[in-house]
Amino acid sequence: MQLYLSPTSPFARKVKVALLEMDLPFEEIRVDPWATPPALAAVNPLSQVPTLVSDTGLALGNSDTILAWLMSTHPNPGLLPVTAPEHASALRHGAIAQGMLEATVQIVLERRRTPGQQSAALIERRKASLQRSVAALEHEFTASRATFPLDAIGVAVALAYLDFRLPEYHWRKDAMRLSAWQIWAAARASMQASAPPA
Repeated sequence: MQLYLSPTSPFARKVKVALLEMDLPFEEIRVDPWATPPALAAVNPLSQVPTLVSDTGLALGNSDTILAWLMSTHPNPGLLPVTAPEHASALRHGAIAQGMLEATVQIVLERRRTPGQQSAALIERRKASLQRSVAALEHEFTASRATFPLDAIGVAVALAYLDFRLPEYHWRKDAMRLSAWQIWAAARASMQASAPPA
């Protein structure tokens, strides 16, 4: 398999962490999706990362689509919930984590606009959604250290991306339980191997 990624993309990091946790061999191809590299555009017309190309030539984009395909073709009980309630919780927490990534990216992109073009209202709205999401995860998320399933991967990557892109947002002060779990998650080999450059 080939995984097209950008070292700073949190969406690509989710997939890379899952592949490492599943111990599946893959070739990492680093690209700048904003430059629309021909090799990436040839397999994904959207020129987005992550893009995974299977051994049979199937090219898939979108991190959650890729993860769903991996689970269907390479079942790994350790990455999936067992009971129906656990499955429902995993879907909820995975969706919250995905939304956090999207909100953080929106803030980053908005801040890159010239000051006169930035929308302070949009930035504040996204910040508020991040605060609510962290509070929800602090209250609901199991934060188990026994396993590292897909929803946990998503949460770990989302929190790490907050630290990476919005270091001024001190989310840990109101989420001590989640913070302690994040320290454990960040020390996993898969998270270490996928960390963005400093």
